[in-house]
Amino acid sequence: MEPERWSQIERLYHAALELDKGEREGFLARACAGDESLRQEVESLLESDSQAGSFIESPAIEVAARSIAADGGPQGFSTAVLEAGATVSHYRLIGMLGRGGMGEVYRASDTKLGRDVALKFLPEEYLQDSQKLERFRREAWAASALNHPNICTIYEIGEYEGRFFIAMELVEGKTLAEKLKSGPLAMGEVIVNARQLAEALEEAHEHNIIHRDLKPANIMVTARGRIKILDFGLAKQVREVEPDAPTEESLFLTQVGAVMGTVPYMAPEQLRGDPVDARTDLYALGELLYEMATGQRPFRDTQTSQLISSILTRPPTRPREVNPEISEELEAIILKAMAKDPAERYQSARELMVDLGPQDSSWPISQTASGKVQPSKTGRYRKADLALIAGSALAILALVLFLILPVFRQHFTTSSSPRALPRQKELAVLPFTVVDGSRSGEAFGRGLAETVAMKLTQLSSGGSLQVVPVGEISARHITTPKQAQKEFGVNLVLTTTLLRAGDIMRVSCALVDPSTDRQVNSNSWDLQAADPFAIEDQVVEGSARWLGLAVQTAERSEVESHGTQMASAFDAYIKGLGYLQNYESIDNINQAIDSFHSALKVDDAYTLAYAALGRAYWYKYSATEDTSWVKHAQDSCRHAVTLDAKLPATHLCQGIIQSGTGQYAKAIKEFQTVLQMQPTNTSAFEALAYAQRNMKRTSEAEETYKRAISVRPDYWSPYNSLGVLYYDNGENKKAAEMFRKAADLAPKNHRVVSNLGGVDFMLGNWPEAEEMLKRAIAIEPSPAAYSNLGTMTFYEGRFDQAAAYFEKAVPLTPKDSTLWGNLGDAYRWSSHDRAKAGPAYEKAIELAREGLRVNPMKYELLGSLATYEAKSSKITQAKRDLEKALKLAPKDPQLMYNAAIVYHLAGQQAEALDYLRRASDGGFLVKIIRTDPEWEALRSEPAFQKIIAAGK
Repeated sequence: MEPERWSQIERLYHAALELDKGEREGFLARACAGDESLRQEVESLLESDSQAGSFIESPAIEVAARSIAADGGPQGFSTAVLEAGATVSHYRLIGMLGRGGMGEVYRASDTKLGRDVALKFLPEEYLQDSQKLERFRREAWAASALNHPNICTIYEIGEYEGRFFIAMELVEGKTLAEKLKSGPLAMGEVIVNARQLAEALEEAHEHNIIHRDLKPANIMVTARGRIKILDFGLAKQVREVEPDAPTEESLFLTQVGAVMGTVPYMAPEQLRGDPVDARTDLYALGELLYEMATGQRPFRDTQTSQLISSILTRPPTRPREVNPEISEELEAIILKAMAKDPAERYQSARELMVDLGPQDSSWPISQTASGKVQPSKTGRYRKADLALIAGSALAILALVLFLILPVFRQHFTTSSSPRALPRQKELAVLPFTVVDGSRSGEAFGRGLAETVAMKLTQLSSGGSLQVVPVGEISARHITTPKQAQKEFGVNLVLTTTLLRAGDIMRVSCALVDPSTDRQVNSNSWDLQAADPFAIEDQVVEGSARWLGLAVQTAERSEVESHGTQMASAFDAYIKGLGYLQNYESIDNINQAIDSFHSALKVDDAYTLAYAALGRAYWYKYSATEDTSWVKHAQDSCRHAVTLDAKLPATHLCQGIIQSGTGQYAKAIKEFQTVLQMQPTNTSAFEALAYAQRNMKRTSEAEETYKRAISVRPDYWSPYNSLGVLYYDNGENKKAAEMFRKAADLAPKNHRVVSNLGGVDFMLGNWPEAEEMLKRAIAIEPSPAAYSNLGTMTFYEGRFDQAAAYFEKAVPLTPKDSTLWGNLGDAYRWSSHDRAKAGPAYEKAIELAREGLRVNPMKYELLGSLATYEAKSSKITQAKRDLEKALKLAPKDPQLMYNAAIVYHLAGQQAEALDYLRRASDGGFLVKIIRTDPEWEALRSEPAFQKIIAAGK
């Protein structure tokens, strides 16, 4: 029996079950589109109500399906069957693969790209209903954005002679349903399949798409064991808000309130007709895991009503009772995924993958003393390319955001009367306190403080008010006026508390003098809790009045603008900003992404939400080094600019991505546009300087950093970034001066302390450097500090200890190629781990090439790649990559040193010594040259000794 025909019968049957008997006749008459045999078979099943559909393999429905198939299928949706050899657009039809209620499917050859595809022609009824066609087109286009090895790819959506078709990947293999006919799968196969399914769902959910009908028949397993989820093109894009009653439309497009899906794999909320989200798919994944591991479904009822009741009310039989070979850990994962309450399930596919363990881990998962799977936890970490870590004006929004520049690139109701205000006002807006104790409330408070601070900054164009970025306050965990004064030198602090009582939100706001902890002014307002716009407006208006900031008529509309008129969208956006402030936690980044998606579900023209989502995606790439997030970031930022090019946030977002992908000239224009709109935007200053540096416009970059310092003289980040610039130019004493100024302003900032350690190393002060790096780790363990400690011990000849430090650095950012290369170097010279060097270099090469696909202009990465290749005996390729790097930065001393290593390993010692001399002349640390074990064979050479002597 054709799978699509089977699926059509099943969908009709279950949709009709949800209607009163008096409504069914009209429903089926419309839905069957003149296919009388189909209608009769469905009505027969409804009359008996003794079969539950294909999921219990009912003999009655099997016979019915076969008889329908034998009759040639429904005739209402197609005027004719296309002949083999016919041409549709640039596809040549080879033959029909299947025919059913959802249309005809053909195997075809793509004459442009020379590949076989599947062409699915949709029923004519789509052409007769413009609303249905438009909704399908929109959702199918959304699904076409999915690009994942475990999702059947949609190549094209088009029309041919008035008929709508989808060209998609041709997947050959067996369905999971077919494989399960032989019983449970081996445990290793269960885990491999589970990981692939979870990765596919993560990709779909990131695009706001919920499958809603995940079942064995919709999953193909190729001959090589690759999982492919089918029919995402017919899934639900959850951005829409739709009517509650199920209609014939729900046969093809899922709806909020409509009970759709295949009953055994439907989550309780889905059966109740409640709104669905990603956790609904995760419930179905739990069901699939159960079936793969046990060979049977968790609920075996044969009556539909009984089955639904069981799913809603009964716990499933524990998997280990069915198959004792299942580990306790796997059982715990299955039962958590299948929790009745979505809040008790995994909240994301990524969380489930964490409990499954990494791709190359063995099974079973290690367990706690209680034998239960530990809750998924994500540590705090930061991208480290080693040692010099640039600052973060609003984290420079994670271009500079996660920018860490290498030192060792090779290794490495008024209640008080107003008081007088200071003439020059330095203000910190503390995160708002939301008295509900929830994580989302905390995020809302941080995000609302950020938007208030930005609007106050916007009103202070005269320069009499400087506002500390709320992101910095949040990142430094500042909670009191005294702390804010100590860390940032402010003389005013704005505090706000939100307390909800029913539908009313009591907003209590105070302007505080931190030197005395006395209120300069304060007030309380009772506002509607469901109106976040009013809350923000009231705090901005009140605090602006206290600060003596007049809101001009021309400015009022802009200041009162929120980017959306939908309160729920604004609420979700605010929460996303709050989560994004603490971007060092990957969990916060994920929560931010989810929040921005929620905002866009409500208002898909919310420009600020798209711009913030682009930043969040870039943060995720920066934190994980997973290049798949780059395209998401690019698409979101481009769309934001398309929606409104007059907003500074859109240009800042666009510039960040362009700079991060090597399009520096374009990025410079974007940042300059931001500064024309917002002359005091220090984030734009630092991002602009970073792009200028990468175009070798060093003097311009230096001037830009100095302008940033003049705008914010009491802010540590521009000093730190200027120090990085000086370091890169070999001006280590000037770099140390800038880092010390940054440390004076932010003595507990681990980036600054780590950078001080790095520059001390370059100045030859190794004991001081080691002390600083250990202090940085005590403040917060970072891969940069660990790797630099490894570098120091490496050059001291303690290779095993160096490997131990690098082994601590790698897990913090496992997709950082430099860390893997450093680890490979330590293994290569260690006393007992030399065999591990090769795999470490291979991993470094793989990750370096992945990074270069994002930004091919990263000459430092090209130079490092060349050394990894040379150490892996890939000399020819190493020379090619080295040549590319040298063309980008022909005078860079680090590249000279990389070139010396490559030619040394190639056996060309004259060239190696020449490049070594040029590296030393350019300022490369001679102490490294003298202690690097790479040069053991050349130490007695006069040319080598001359280089060492000249560098002293």
